Amino acid sequence: MTSSKDPIKVYDARWEVDEFNDQEVQRLFEASLGYAQMLGIDTLVMARDARLGCARVLEIGIKTALESGFRIFVCYDPISTPMSYFATMQTSVHHPNTMGLTITASHNPKQYIGIKYTVPTVEAIGYDCGPLGGLKKVKELYHQSDFKLKRSAGGSLTILENPADEYINYTFQLASIKEDSLKGISIILDTFNGSAGPELYRALTLAGVKVTAHRLAPNGEFPTGSPNPTSQHKMDHAINLAKQHNADLIIGIDGDGDRIVFGDQKGVFSAGFVMIPILRSITSGNATVSKVLYDPKVNPLALLKWAEANADPVLFRNGHSQIKAFMKQTNALAGAEESGHFYHQLPLEKMLVSGENSLYTILLFLKSVYQDKDCINDIRVMQDQIFTSGEFNFEFANDDIRDKAMNAILKLFKDDQAELTTHSQNGDDLEGTVIYKGISKQSARISIDNNWYAAYVRTATNEKGVVRSYISSSDEQTGKELQKRIINLLQTDFEGKEIE
Repeated sequence: MTSSKDPIKVYDARWEVDEFNDQEVQRLFEASLGYAQMLGIDTLVMARDARLGCARVLEIGIKTALESGFRIFVCYDPISTPMSYFATMQTSVHHPNTMGLTITASHNPKQYIGIKYTVPTVEAIGYDCGPLGGLKKVKELYHQSDFKLKRSAGGSLTILENPADEYINYTFQLASIKEDSLKGISIILDTFNGSAGPELYRALTLAGVKVTAHRLAPNGEFPTGSPNPTSQHKMDHAINLAKQHNADLIIGIDGDGDRIVFGDQKGVFSAGFVMIPILRSITSGNATVSKVLYDPKVNPLALLKWAEANADPVLFRNGHSQIKAFMKQTNALAGAEESGHFYHQLPLEKMLVSGENSLYTILLFLKSVYQDKDCINDIRVMQDQIFTSGEFNFEFANDDIRDKAMNAILKLFKDDQAELTTHSQNGDDLEGTVIYKGISKQSARISIDNNWYAAYVRTATNEKGVVRSYISSSDEQTGKELQKRIINLLQTDFEGKEIE
């Protein structure tokens, strides 16, 4: 059975619950497990978050895998994606040929469901990223009319205990944190009724942090809307709570626990600035300079401060799976995306995994705050100093007009004698154009002029006729004037319609 519909996206499989019937979901698992068989995988770790559609998808996946002879370890409790990665790491110690399948739809609204994949050894895959092309191969098998999954006897099912205690202990050791060692810090923790709430609350209170929780209980209905802390105004209530409780910080986390927002009583911080205290925690005492990856939206002032923290900032394209693969390839110490994703080297036994551990990210940040609370004010000063537009998006009548609009934006920057880049230093396609004015980098050394700006312009991956733009600049006037010129160009010359 094949389908003309396609659940495979750039970073994972994702669809609306009512979009695919049970037979189509089974077909996706057959394609996924056929890919696993090609890689010699014999073991699966399957986990889920709190989404309402997870149970149905998980049961279909388990049945399909058992009939194909796989050894399966499953955690039925709703847990975060980072904790599911940890469970896969633990299993991979004893069963190296392990695939991880996490049933989740991340920060999307409640009607969505999906699967995130890892292959040995706990390596995230995406479309055209991973062995045999990663999800590109899964998509090929899904649509291949003559593909049939090899069936085999001998499948087994083991139910895993919730790994929260081991996950917390592991992460405390990794971050060099002990019980009550962060006493004196107060935070507002907003977990958007996602699955990461209980594990983070337990860990942070154990570390001595005073936690005031909001939307803590996992609830797949997501009664206050999509669980995405990076969306506009989503953290407003947490900010108000911080003022009421005089809390030091706010922390927001998405539905499956791998997207994090930090801020204070005045608002949220950019991920680039958040990385400064994190890097101080992990590079302190290091004699060598370490590569740290950043996506095209991280602002240059933050990169300048990274370099001062003994990091060599390396530009790479957006994409969770792709960034983690490049981290492994280059032995990068860490990475950050402005979308709120933070990446680290995570050791366990003889493994060294490049991936997300949100608790580790938070503990590293709070560790720096504990050592020097002034770092919050330092971030606030930098945040208030620069301008960031947020991503602003325009839709056009067709892709031909979209491309002409895109070229007009790029001409505007060229005429301003800005530097335009479409590929990283390693030659990787940035899937858009990065623009710098008044910014230079030689090796790990970064310099910026008093009046600088940076931008990232790209066409949308999954929507037709859409151009996405993002600007950061040295001051509000420079950034707003530039944004106004671009918007006027897109609306007046190409009849673009602004969309979310």
